[in-house]
Order: sequence, then C-alpha cells, then structure tokens
Amino acid sequence: MAALQVCLVLGVKPDYILHVNTRTGIKETTEFVRLYVESIGIPYIEADAKDSYEQYVLRKGFFGVGTGQNSAHSYAYHVLKKSAYSHALSKHIRQGKRGRKILLINGARIAESNNRAKNLAGKEIRTDGDRINNVWVNVIHHWQKTDCQALCGEQKCPINPVNKELCRSGECLCGTTQSQQVRNEASAIYPEWGQWIDRLEARVKKKFFWGWGEPVPKQWALEKRGQLRLFDADFQPMCHSCLENT
Repeated sequence: MAALQVCLVLGVKPDYILHVNTRTGIKETTEFVRLYVESIGIPYIEADAKDSYEQYVLRKGFFGVGTGQNSAHSYAYHVLKKSAYSHALSKHIRQGKRGRKILLINGARIAESNNRAKNLAGKEIRTDGDRINNVWVNVIHHWQKTDCQALCGEQKCPINPVNKELCRSGECLCGTTQSQQVRNEASAIYPEWGQWIDRLEARVKKKFFWGWGEPVPKQWALEKRGQLRLFDADFQPMCHSCLENT
C-alpha cells in the first residue's frame, strides 16, 4: 500500500496492480485488495496459485520452516508466488511478445526482517533472475514501518481488516515463517481458514510425518538420498533373502 501511494503522490500511475493469491491465507485479505483496487480505478491482475499448495504438500509434505536461499520459504515462494505471477504477466501483459520488459514496482523493505535485509541488501533495482525482462524496483527499500504508516495515514488509506486482527496481512500462511501461535490466532479469528488447514494437515500426515509449521525431519532427507525408508511403518531391517526365509 505504501509503495502504491508513493507512485500516486509522484504522479506515476501504474498500468496495473498485480496481487498474488497464494490460496494459503485469509481470503478476506484478497477480498480487501480487490475492493480497494476497484475503488481507485486501476486495472487489476490477480495471479492465482490455485491448488498448487495442496497439490505440493499432498505429494511431498509440508515445506518445512526457515528462510534464505534453498530454504523452505524459498521453495514455497517459487511454487506459490513466482510461478503464479510469471504466468499472469505472460497472459495479461506480454501476450506472446518475446523480450517485452515489465517494470514491477513493489514495497519490499530491508527493515522488515533479517531475511529481507540479507537477500535485498543493495538490490533496490534487480532483475528476476532467469527472467531478465522482469525488472523490480523497491521504491521504499530503506523505509521504516513508521514511514509507511505515516504516508498511508496522510493519504487516508483503508486498512486491511485482517491486518488489524492479526498484525499481519495473512495473505500467505504456508507455514514456512509463521509460528504455531500465529496459526492458533488465525484459526480462532478466522475459523474457516483454521478448519481448512486442519483438514489438509490430517490428509498430509497420513503419508508424511511432520505438519504445518514444523521442520522436515533430517531422517527424511537421508531417505531421499537413497537410504532405507526409515519412516515406513512396514520397514523391517532385513535383506530380501532373509525376508524370503522368514
């Protein structure tokens, strides 16, 4: 919201507002975004991750916890956000035109977290890695939260009701950076979300041995590298010929 207000105050009206709906969070946040964008009359693009989260965790288990390169959060970002917005940009803006550059103005701030400070230091302007025609500009890169609040207050911006309740947007609750306390609070205030994640976790844990917001067991990593199925309920520490003779 603050990044958008910077653009509007400077007279730089975006061609579109892009919102990524990860389908893992509180639906009221996405509804708030839709209504606000409609009220200011800027064309809206919603990058929809659809059932990517459910399909992934049912196939491979929950992402785990942790931030940084090659971490649980990084994998979740690629599955839930990068794939979704890349598809949306291609469909709604590039429309088959190769090499078309898109300027993506966003509000990532290095003061938000240690992870942001580490990954975004010196990257006020950057390309999207393998997609060099996506150029990101962090217009409030060095701002503090109080700076954002001050500008949004001056511009009389509406506040996402979910943010009021949870002190966070609640847009993505994939479990890689959120605590069990956050889950409990979200479930209590938004029981529909709580029931959904409870049902999904129950299905996942029939096959895997860790839940939402829990680290992936180290033994599972060993198994993926070719070790025995340490978690298999039918596991028996005998070779094939021994089994035949039992």
